[in-house]
Amino acid sequence: MLKSITIDNLDIPFDTEWKKIAISVSGGADSALLASLLCDMIKYEGNPTCEVHIIQHVRNWKTKPWQQYDAIRVLDWILNSYPDITFQRHNNFIPPEMEYADKGPTMVDEYGKQVSGDNIELRSFAEFICQSYDIPVYYNAVTRNPKGVDFNGMPSRDIDEDENNKHLKIMEHMGRLAIHPFRFVDKSWVLKQYQEQNRTELFNITRSCEGEVEGLDYTTYKPNQQVPVCGKCFWCKEREWALESVNKLSV
Repeated sequence: MLKSITIDNLDIPFDTEWKKIAISVSGGADSALLASLLCDMIKYEGNPTCEVHIIQHVRNWKTKPWQQYDAIRVLDWILNSYPDITFQRHNNFIPPEMEYADKGPTMVDEYGKQVSGDNIELRSFAEFICQSYDIPVYYNAVTRNPKGVDFNGMPSRDIDEDENNKHLKIMEHMGRLAIHPFRFVDKSWVLKQYQEQNRTELFNITRSCEGEVEGLDYTTYKPNQQVPVCGKCFWCKEREWALESVNKLSV
């Protein structure tokens, strides 16, 4: 039966009858938290045999080769923290030429939408894995933008929950469900859960920065070396804003 676990006034849908679920885990704070919450549901809500299929992508391998190791680091934490759950990892490769997001060339996808190549890759690979392994549901941890701020490079994620948009949280697609439980909350909600649920160890190994680092690329980077954050990209600003917001709440 499809039910939800409620965390800080947010319902996260989960069916205790599912034998398999899929989730995208990037190495960032949002997807790491969602993966951990879902594993808790499997562990404590009476469905210990549910398989978790982790979907990851090698992205920006020339300019930001550390990103794939950030994702693996988070996955290793999940695997070590939930040894009784069965996991499968599915790794995809996105060519750098397709990494335009909403800033560059787009193309028409099979549904007639004008979207970027990397977004097509992300969606299509998730569809392929769910179809190939007969997985009834796919989770994605995208959040909405912070309200009341205007950071450079802010993506198109300004969506409020109302009667017209409620369907964006749970969508049926190709006979399966695509669930975006964080669609209408921002990163301050995410970081608040890390703090209140004592998940800081996991938070500390996540990385939000999407900036490049001068002098570091595929020719100079060594696997798992420490990489500074740029402090300038939207993702750094969003994380900093969320940390400040949570600290204000805890004072």
